[in-house]
Amino acid sequence: MGGSSSGRYRTRNRGAVEHTLRLNMSDLKRLGFLRPGARMSGAVKWNRNGRQTAAINLAMNLTAPDAGFAELTFTVDGESRMQRIAIDADPCRFGGRRFYFICPRTAVRCSVLCCVGGVFASRQFHRLSYASQSEDELGRLYRVRSKAEARALGKDGHPRPRSANRARLVAKWIDAETAADDLFATEAMRRFGYMF
Repeated sequence: MGGSSSGRYRTRNRGAVEHTLRLNMSDLKRLGFLRPGARMSGAVKWNRNGRQTAAINLAMNLTAPDAGFAELTFTVDGESRMQRIAIDADPCRFGGRRFYFICPRTAVRCSVLCCVGGVFASRQFHRLSYASQSEDELGRLYRVRSKAEARALGKDGHPRPRSANRARLVAKWIDAETAADDLFATEAMRRFGYMF
């Protein structure tokens, strides 16, 4: 028998959450799908660079006070699919309810479902990591800069900011841009011995 083992088996992640279609409870709340005591239905769409990349039909049934379900209807490679996902709810301290999906594969509560291979399930089931977990410092600064730009310009689903809020968001964008440029220049000097 070869070497000893701790008995723990580590699995390799299969990709990044950010590269999947995601159903997020906070987005569904913003879109008006989370209404306790009601049934809601409509299309959920994903866009990239102003163009629609995917869409599903979503029907939410929250008529029971502490539970409900979502029905997702969509097409994968020309094949129609339907997934029914249980929903659980907790009361909030100051009123209202906080809703969670019950992952159809692990039965664990989660706020986000990721679609991989035409199956919506939790990040853990699909063995996905967040892109930020494998980023270096410069990569993180570029991501912060991109996020600040999107918020300042009202892109990628963010509402277009107004007046003082816009000025504050543009200032954050400029700060992030400056920090990324400074770190890039420092790294270039350290690695190659000259400035860009």
